[in-house]
Amino acid sequence: MSLALADAGTAPIPDFIEPFEAWRVWRVGMWQGRLVLKSLFSGTVWEPTVPLTAFCTGVQRVPWRPWRLQSTGHEAPELDCQCGIYGVRTVAAARPYIDCTPFPYRDDRVIGRVALWGDVVEGKLGWRASHAYPVELFLRDPATERFGFRRRAHVEQVLQALDEYRVPVDVAAPAALAAS
Repeated sequence: MSLALADAGTAPIPDFIEPFEAWRVWRVGMWQGRLVLKSLFSGTVWEPTVPLTAFCTGVQRVPWRPWRLQSTGHEAPELDCQCGIYGVRTVAAARPYIDCTPFPYRDDRVIGRVALWGDVVEGKLGWRASHAYPVELFLRDPATERFGFRRRAHVEQVLQALDEYRVPVDVAAPAALAAS
């Protein structure tokens, strides 16, 4: 949890008692022979029942050897970096990532709420945090799918895999998710 000092030099107190809840989109893909949630762009695996911890994967040039790169070496999220686990404030802000043509992977997409905690950096559309775990997941209803037909058996397989996260999982048409 991010800490702030109460008065000059006294004991630290937590900034926030509860985690932030935000919206995000994951992809469902294979990992070690099973279906899991993965980050949409980095492919980071969100293991069931294990909170995700962020780390910076950025690199910087060594000033005296510009041909060499080194790790940024800071904790995530850093205010002056783009690292951290992202979540947006509203379904409307997350929807473009589930409604667009699949990129760069062809896996299924899942939209849901995520708890963000630890060090948290606020941004224009939401937050970046050092720790996160799904709170609630929604798989797109195959009856409303715009990008091809998915067999009901496949949807059942994905739903069964998502049950491993021990959070509510449902099938919903994207329009059924209120734009909050």
